Parts: sequence; structure tokens; C-alpha cells
Amino acid sequence: MSPISFYIALSLALGIAMVIDFPYASGCRGDERSYLLDFKGGLNDSCARLSSWQGYNCCEWQGIVCDYGTNHVIQLDLKNPYHEGDEHGYQINCELRGKIHPALFNLQYVEHLDLSWNDFEGIAIPSQLGRLRRLTFLNLAYARFEGEVPLELGNLSALQHLDLSDYYLYFSEDSDNPNWRLKSSRFDQWIRSLRNLEYLAMKKVNLEKESHNWGASLSSLPNLNQIYLSHCGLSGNIPSLLNLTHLSHLHLRGNSFPFPVPAWFQNVSSFVCLDLCGCGLSGSIPSEFLQNSLSLTNLRLATNSLGGVTPTSIANFSKLKTLVVFGNYLEGDMPPFGSPLGPPSSFLRIDLSGNNLKGGIPDCLGRLSSLQYLFLYDNQLNGYIPASLGQLSVLRQLELDNNQLSGGILNSFAELTALEVLSLSSNNLTGCISISMFQNLTKLRILLLSRNRMTINISSSRVPQFSHLQHLGLSSCNIGESFQAFLSSQYSLETLDLSDNIIRGDVPTWLRDLPSLYMLNLSNNQLEGLLPPLNYSNFKVVDLHNNSFHGPISALSFDGLQLDLSHNKFNGSIPDKIIALLYLSLSANNLSGGVPHSMCRVENDLKILDLSDNRLKDVIPADLGRCSSLKIFNLAQNDLYGEMPEQMGNLNQLETLNLNGNNLHGIIPSSIANCTNIQVFDIGNNRFKGTIPFWIGKMRDLQILSLTNNKLEGSIPAQLFELQNLQILDLSHNNISGAIPKSLEMLHAMINQSQSFETRSLKGSLGLWTGADTYIYDGVLFVDQITLWIKGTPRPYPKIWSSFKVMDLSHNKLSGSIPQAMGLLQGLVALNISNNNISGSIPESMGQMVNLQSLDLSINMLSGKIPQELVSLTFLSVLNLSENMLSGLIPQGNQFSTFEASSFLGNPKLRGPPLENRKQSSGFGERGSQVKPNRTVVANADKMDRWWAVSVGLCFGVGFATVIAVLCFHVEWSYICFSWLDGLVVYLCER
Repeated sequence: MSPISFYIALSLALGIAMVIDFPYASGCRGDERSYLLDFKGGLNDSCARLSSWQGYNCCEWQGIVCDYGTNHVIQLDLKNPYHEGDEHGYQINCELRGKIHPALFNLQYVEHLDLSWNDFEGIAIPSQLGRLRRLTFLNLAYARFEGEVPLELGNLSALQHLDLSDYYLYFSEDSDNPNWRLKSSRFDQWIRSLRNLEYLAMKKVNLEKESHNWGASLSSLPNLNQIYLSHCGLSGNIPSLLNLTHLSHLHLRGNSFPFPVPAWFQNVSSFVCLDLCGCGLSGSIPSEFLQNSLSLTNLRLATNSLGGVTPTSIANFSKLKTLVVFGNYLEGDMPPFGSPLGPPSSFLRIDLSGNNLKGGIPDCLGRLSSLQYLFLYDNQLNGYIPASLGQLSVLRQLELDNNQLSGGILNSFAELTALEVLSLSSNNLTGCISISMFQNLTKLRILLLSRNRMTINISSSRVPQFSHLQHLGLSSCNIGESFQAFLSSQYSLETLDLSDNIIRGDVPTWLRDLPSLYMLNLSNNQLEGLLPPLNYSNFKVVDLHNNSFHGPISALSFDGLQLDLSHNKFNGSIPDKIIALLYLSLSANNLSGGVPHSMCRVENDLKILDLSDNRLKDVIPADLGRCSSLKIFNLAQNDLYGEMPEQMGNLNQLETLNLNGNNLHGIIPSSIANCTNIQVFDIGNNRFKGTIPFWIGKMRDLQILSLTNNKLEGSIPAQLFELQNLQILDLSHNNISGAIPKSLEMLHAMINQSQSFETRSLKGSLGLWTGADTYIYDGVLFVDQITLWIKGTPRPYPKIWSSFKVMDLSHNKLSGSIPQAMGLLQGLVALNISNNNISGSIPESMGQMVNLQSLDLSINMLSGKIPQELVSLTFLSVLNLSENMLSGLIPQGNQFSTFEASSFLGNPKLRGPPLENRKQSSGFGERGSQVKPNRTVVANADKMDRWWAVSVGLCFGVGFATVIAVLCFHVEWSYICFSWLDGLVVYLCER
């Protein structure tokens, strides 16, 4: 063959080879391209993220990386770039959805696979992933996989980075236990095979069954340096991980480790980031650990039970940038952050809020030149705000609210030009400041100055405009009418709180010109007139309570979250157009008519409905049973009649049911037994009949039970005395008979002597999140109240304290004796068993009821002596043992020496002070049985009584005449006597 022929043949052969192997020559292997297209075919790509997946060269497709030597696909990165939290968060609906085609697992040379932040619609993590044995990087986080983590992941022995985290953790309606979408019941069996693993993230993956093994399992991986196991259901002690000599990141937040900080922490010098928030840790922060953790840059110990003094060494870290220890029990002074004696600091964030820190804010804080976030709210800090804080030129958020700080707001704050959030509410700040002092803070988004003792001067002549101001809180700032010109120009304003000021007149109509405003609080002012024609449908929260608005609200249309028009003078009926999704209060007005049937036209999220203290007169509509999310339901003090509808039992989320003071009748419906979460059950002052339902004893969370002033009969069910959380029990003014149950030892709340004085209220739980670690609206939305009979008179108690523990069984037909176990109820402050047929003696054990302030056992058939042990009740201020058959000497000492004779009258055989041996009544009270005396004895007694009366009358007459004669003839004595009488009259009038 000639050379020319040879070259022609060679060229043809090369050309044919190039045509045959064109995909390989173009940089992509044909079989792998086919696998990728099959994988794409199983997905729903709504945002066309895979639009580049066409043509022959798959190595140039979006998310694909090939090895340039072999042309095999080695990287598949399909992470959703628009996931929530990203700067492009407005495109969060661009997830890849659907199933994972098995062809994906034929890509045997893939080393890097990232499918995170997509939506695979609850499918299980494919076990075929175990075939991709070259994987060194696997990220399936936040992609909505469900079920068991496959054991086949243990085949990926080359894996260095594994992330299976889930963003979703929910709680079922009938349980406080969390529910996970992903779980790994055999974690120990597959994780130990990943010997090359360096990074492990399984946030919110259920590892409950691995609480005893997870530490040993991870300690067997010598290269592991970053562990993220937050909210995994782990419990017990934090196991030692000392074998992991390069451990730098340990995130265990949201697990249950109710023990002190582990001692082995002090031997780890490699920590860079430690997050143990919400783990229930106790004890103190060990200073030895802080001294050895010199590499630490991020320390998070928030929402634990750590106490003691904050170690001063915590301020000496030269590398620490983030310190978050809020929500603990730390006390003492603040550490000297920025002290000139310490090393230069690099702090970016300090959060010591929600502790018990006292003393002043250190002046040296002004030396932290890099500080951007300072949170010291909810402590007991006092003194002045240091002027040095004005030197923090990069400070973005300063929150000092809810302390005891005094003095004024410093002019140096005007220099904090980077400031976005300033919260100084609920302190003792004084003085008069002008809102214009903040005009240089052009980045300000949140300004909260409420509930201090200062005056905010808002001049109508100098009106600064904050182009970014979204949330403004100026409650209790002595603001009058001058604010209107300032506020009408704040076009970015979203929430406005001007409550508790001295604002008079009408609601300004220019509020409708603020396009972004969705929360308005003008409560506790002096506003009056009709409601202005605002477009309330744009608002989410409107609070106008405690003003003087009048007229009908029939024209009001509201479709928001919270509406409070209570404590005004509105009249007319409740309009159908009012729909509040979370909270609706129209209480304490003059509204009439009935409760609208449309209030729960369809199921909604209404949590609080308060229509109490009006003049509503109708039956309770059965349609209210559709409000399945209702927690607080208050129709007290109206004129409602009829029976309680059975549909009320559908409100299984109910915590408070208050129907007190109406005209309801009939039997208490058994469907209420479905409301197992109920804490306050008050249907007193109605006309209910029948017996007390035994199923009330199944309401394990019940704290307040009031059935007073009805027509109930029968005996007290023993199940009522098994309610461990019961604090107030009022069964008075009924026809209840039988004995008092003896099983008092189960009433744990009444036994507990806690005196914490915390109100049970729904506070802040409906507040609106501002996005700046602050609830803009955290006022008390609802406080449980109850009407109790005190000294024979019904008195409403607007707030219920956790220490206010009462048992009232009076005005019934109870018989038998007072149980000896009554003395166990040492938490009771009031006990009333009067007006019954109780017999027997007063138990000596009642002397152990050390918190008792009021004890009424009057009008019964009690006998025997008054126990000397009752003298130990040093808090007792009201005592009534009258109209019984008690005998013997009245005990003396402590409080007993202060009680008057009225506390003991009607006990013929009682003697001693304060009765002073005077003649006692022979009756036993209106309910006691009287003994019929001998007629001869009665006649002789009557004769003696007549002679006694005549003698007393003659003596009184002679004595009175003698006194008058002396006063008429002796002027000085007359002046002294009548001056004394004048003084006595004035004293009695003042009393």
C-alpha cells in the first residue's frame, strides 16, 4: 500500500471512531447522560431549573461536574438555591418535586451528591444509595424524606460529609411529645462503618432509641470533627467524646440532658462552636471549661436551668464572637466585658437576657468595638445606662427592656447610626426627651420605649421621618395630641402601640393613609365618639379597649387576627362581619341580642372568644361547636338562657370555659367530658340541676372548678378529690348532701405551699413576631377570673394567683365529719364549710394549714373543744365558728387573741375571752336542731328575766339622771364630756 493510501485509510478510521464514540469525545459518556435524563423525567421542575439538561454534553449541564480524565459524572449538585432563608427567599417554591428514578444509582463514579432543600413528597431515603460507594459528600437535608434511615448507608465507607437533617418537627394535638418525619432506630449498626466521616448532621431525626449508644458509636469515628444532632430525642447524660481529638463543632440543642455541664468538657481544647440550648442543663457554668476552651468562638447555652454567678472569665475570651446564655438563672453582676485589663475582644453578639443579673451595666462595654448585638433584657439590672454605649459604632440591636434602669436616655445614642433595633421598654427611665433625637438613626426599624416614667415630646414643628421604621412602641409615655403630625409621615410603619397615654378625642382618620400598618393599639386612653371609618379589613390587630367609644358596631367589618373593643360603651348587636382568627373580645360593653351563629361559620383558628359582661340574651348557638381551636370561651355575666349545647364537647382544645352569671339551666352535658385540656371550668350562678358529673374528675389539668349557686344535688364524687392540679373548688350554695370525701391526699396543688403569685393568663402567645427577637405585642390578652363568696358576698376576682387556693363547700346539706386529712391541704388560704350539717369535732390536724387566712365552719353541728393547734395559724384573719355545739375554753395566743366574740357566738358551752362569760344563745343556728327545754324551767327563767330587766332599768335611770345633774352644774366636766363624744362620733364616721 502506498503512503498516500495508508494515510487516507488512517484518516477514515479515525473519523469513523470519532463518529462512533462522539459522546465520549464531546466530554460526556452516553450511558450516564441517559441515566441523568431518566432521573430528570421523574421530577417536576416548576421553575425550569434543569432547562440546560439537553444536548449531548451532559458535563456542561447545570449542577453536573465530570472528571476531565475519564469523563465520568463525579458531582451532582441539585441543591435548591432559592430555599427559605436564602437572600432569594422570595422564590421558595422552586423545589424539585417527585420521585427519585432508580437510574440515578447507576452513576457509580459520583463522589458528590446534593439534593437538599427540595421536596420528595415523603418518600423514604432510597436504600440504593448504598451502591454509590465512591460518595464522599451526601446531602439530603430538608428535602422531605420520611421513614427509617436505611442501613445501606453504612456501605458508603468513603463518606466524609453526611447531612440528613430535617426542618420539620411537629406536636400532635393530643400529646406534648414531638413527632419526627425521619428516624434511625439502628443508628449504631450503620454509622460505625463510616470510618472516614468528618461531618455529621442529623438535626430533627429521631434517635430516641440510641440515647445509650450514640456517644460510643460516634467515638469510633476517628476523623469526626463536626456533630449536629439537635432535636433528636436524645436523653440522659452527655456521653464522653474525648476520643474525638479534633472535635470542633458540637450542636446538641433541644435534647434532654438534665444534668450539670459534663466534666469532660474541660479537657477539650479544640471546641470552636458549642450549642447546648434547651437541653435542661443544671448547675453552673464551670470556669475550668472556660479557661481551657481558648479556641471557642461560639458558645450557646440558652434556655437551660444553669444558675450561680456568671464566671468573670467568660469575658476574657479573645476569640469568642457569639455568647448566647439567655433564659437561665444566672445571677450576680455582669462580667466585665471589654475591661482594659483583659485581652482585645472580638465579640459580635452578647445575649444574657432572661436571667437574674443585678447591678449596673459595665461602662467598659463601650470598648467592644466589634459588637453588633447586645441583649440584656429581662434581668434586674439597675443604675444608669452608660454613656460609653454610644461608642459602639457598628451596634445593630440594643435591647435593655424589662429591667430596673433609671436616669434618662443619653444623647450619645444619637451617634449609633448603624442601629436598627432599640428597645428600652419597662424600666424606670425618667425625663423628657424629644423624638427628634433619633433622627440620625436612619436605619432604625424598631423603636420601643414603652412603660417607663418619662415623657416623649413629639413636636409638631420638627417632624423627623424614619424611612425604615416598622415597629413603634410608645405606651405609657405621657403622649398627648402632638403625635399626629409625626406619625402621619411614617409610611413604613407596620405596628403602632400608643396605649396607656392621655390621648383624647376621636381616632385620627389619617391612620388609613399608612399603607403598611397592620397592628394598632390605642387602648387605655381617653378616646371617644363613634368608630372612625377606617378600612379595618387591612388590620391584623386592633386594640381599642378601655376607652369611651359608644354607638353601634354593626357597621364594623374586621377579618384579622386580634380584635379587642372591650370596656367601652358600645351598644346594639354583634355584627356578623366580625371575624377574628385568633382573639376576639367585646366584653364589658352594653351589647344586646345574641351570639352570632356565623361566629364559627366554618372551622377557623379562633383561640379566644370573650363576650362577657354584656346584655346578651339568647341561647348559646350550637354552631360555636365548630370553633375547634378555641382555648378561651367566656360568656360570663350576660342574660343567656336555655341549655348548654351538646356541641360544646367538640371544643376539645378548650382551656377556659366561663359561663358564670347567666340563666342557663338543665343538666351539665356529658359531652364536656371530651374537653380534657380544660383548666378553668366556671358555670356558677346559673340554674343547672342534677348531680355533679363524675367525669369532671378526668380533667387532669383542671385548676379552677366553680359550680356555685346552682341547683345541684347528690353527693360530691370522690373523683373530684383526685384532681392533682385543682387550686380552687367552689361548690357552695347548692343542695349537695352526703359526706366530704376523705381522699384529700390527692389534691397536690392544695397541699403545695407555693407562693409564687403568678397569674394564669394567655400573655404574649398571640404576639406578632417582628423578626428582631421581639414580640411587638405582648400584653395580657386574657386573664382568668372567678367570682367567690367572701364574707357572705359574691366578689369577682379579676386575677387568679397560683397561690390563691380556696375550697368552698358552704350552704349545702353536707353531713358527717370533717376528714382528718383536711390538715394536709397546707396550701389553702380560705376554707368555708359553713351552713351544712357537719358534726363531730374540729380535727387537730387543721392546725397544720399554715397558709390559711380565712376559716368559716359556722352554722353546723360541730362539738368538742376548739383545738389548741389552731393557734398556730398565724396568717388567720377571718374566723367564724359560731352557731355550733363547741365547748370548753377558747384558745388564746397569736391571732386568736384578736378575734371578736362574733366568731364564737351560738356555742352555749364555750367560755373565756372574748365571750367574757356573757350569756350565750341557746340555739344552734338556722340549720342546727334545737333542744326543747322543760316548761317549768322556762317559766321560772321568764320570771327571773322580768325582775332582772326591771332592776337594770331602775339602775340605768338613776345613773343617767345623776350624770345629767352633774353635767348641768359643772361646766368644765360638761365641756370635757361632750368633746369626748364629738371625737367618738368623728371616729365612727371615719370608720
